[in-house]
Amino acid sequence: MRVAFMASDAIALDSIRALFDGGCPGFELACVVSNPDRPKGRGKKLSPNDVSAWALENGVELLRPEGSPDESDAARMRELGVEMIVVMAYGRMLKKNVLEYGRYPCLNLHASLLPQLRGASPVETAIALGFKSTGVSLMAIEPRMDSGPVCAAAEVAIAPSDGSASLRGKIAAAAARLLSENISSVADGSAKFEPQDESRATYTRKIAKEDLFLDFRLPAEEIANRARAFSFAVAEIGGEVVKLSNAFAAARMKGGAECGEVVAASRADGLRIACGAGDIVFGAIQRPCSKMLSAPEFFAGNSIEVGKVLKSFDSRPLLRP
Repeated sequence: MRVAFMASDAIALDSIRALFDGGCPGFELACVVSNPDRPKGRGKKLSPNDVSAWALENGVELLRPEGSPDESDAARMRELGVEMIVVMAYGRMLKKNVLEYGRYPCLNLHASLLPQLRGASPVETAIALGFKSTGVSLMAIEPRMDSGPVCAAAEVAIAPSDGSASLRGKIAAAAARLLSENISSVADGSAKFEPQDESRATYTRKIAKEDLFLDFRLPAEEIANRARAFSFAVAEIGGEVVKLSNAFAAARMKGGAECGEVVAASRADGLRIACGAGDIVFGAIQRPCSKMLSAPEFFAGNSIEVGKVLKSFDSRPLLRP
């Protein structure tokens, strides 16, 4: 059976490769549908996303509609003999012509254990909220976002050291296994799709640049989780916007310290800042127009004033109504 895969994010590549390399016996990758090239880098040169680049490198037919796939894209899929559509991190709402294509449900691999963490940022939000595990769900797409019935799911543990990149890798591998194990039962009609429990549904939102800025009024553990989720955090230090990474929470070093107060800043201690509960310690620091340096490297040639109180930026909830 020939399959079209719709995706625009590298998290889908393991699943795409499973169809391409014979990891799903009886199924063949007919084409990839992805978003158009976008400007990237300092020169803003048009460049393909990771999924498009893979398709071009491997000689797989690539459709890149400017909007949601339309009837001309559906017609081309029919010409290619596509019988089933699988979606993962495509980034567009699908129209009726795709949702009702063929006699099989349009499948979606969503990077959470539905109905939790529907929406745009399930991986980052799971880490930021301190989840110990998350997963991936195989569902039939319905018009309302991530609300369709689920036929299979796989849990993925979140290690204390996991950031968004490492967790995405785990989920990508789990998604490929889930697809390989269940696509045949969807095709032969034996898969059982169970409706989601709407009372348990939660919704993530897109991560914005503002979410990187630190609110030291939060507990240190929450700040550390956010820094892991977003790869780095941002603070305003000495009039500069500084990136901070390699974060961990620690017990309060100085009694009575204000939220945002720098309580240690050295090669040995890293950058340690008082929070709403406990201290947050950063082991890597990056000034503007510089590279990320470990604390010993940074403090060999830079200093940050101990006792200085850094600005707290208002944080927004990561789950939306």
